[in-house]
Amino acid sequence: MARLSQYLLPIFQLEVSLGNEVERIDEPAGTECPYAVIFKRPLHKKEIEDEIHLAASVKYWESHDCHYETGAGYYCEVTKHSISGPSK
Repeated sequence: MARLSQYLLPIFQLEVSLGNEVERIDEPAGTECPYAVIFKRPLHKKEIEDEIHLAASVKYWESHDCHYETGAGYYCEVTKHSISGPSK
């Protein structure tokens, strides 16, 4: 995951260690996001927030808009990268 933002890399590493698998990588992932990692299963939000000191630039998001793929994850305001999975 050399391309993934250093701010989101700990989330990626934790998800893989917990058995989550990458479904796909979108590059670009829209006009506002040049790189996104999408996991097959929902991210482990509690574990992420308990075990990782997230940078202030990393924000949690959820999308329930029926016009777009639903999901939940984290977005880095510095690099504009995203890491997510399906909504629970």
